[in-house]
Amino acid sequence: MKKSSKIIAVVLLAAASTTAVYAFGGRGHMNMSPAEKADYMTEKVTRKLNLDSQQQQNLSELANQFVEIMTEARAGKQAHMEEVQKMLSEPSLDQTRLLQLVQEKTQLVNDRAPAVIASLGNFLDSLNVEQKQELQSFVKHKHEHHRKDHGHGDGN
Repeated sequence: MKKSSKIIAVVLLAAASTTAVYAFGGRGHMNMSPAEKADYMTEKVTRKLNLDSQQQQNLSELANQFVEIMTEARAGKQAHMEEVQKMLSEPSLDQTRLLQLVQEKTQLVNDRAPAVIASLGNFLDSLNVEQKQELQSFVKHKHEHHRKDHGHGDGN
């Protein structure tokens, strides 16, 4: 396998193992633990949307699920990266093992998705119309900001 193909495989593995972390955390918060990110985001959303106690509880349950996923996703990261480094030094890439490593990380997210979606639904369903509009506006702004900062253009 060409060196460029090996590099692409490593990038894909790194992306697969950290996608959830990047999705949950904001830029500038990369050194925070999952629990710190969850607390930060929970406080920010609570303040921004002026959540009542039931809404705060629903958001906390959602945040706790993310913390569990992020903590599990980080477990074994160093061992995986060492294994990938070893694979890169081999004359031939063990594609089966590399795929297995990627699938191990994505399986965690796949296994937890139904419960996370249910918690997200509970939280969103508890919001009133104004809070939902504020949240939609915030998500739209973040999406546009992300696209601009990362050179993704206008999506056309």
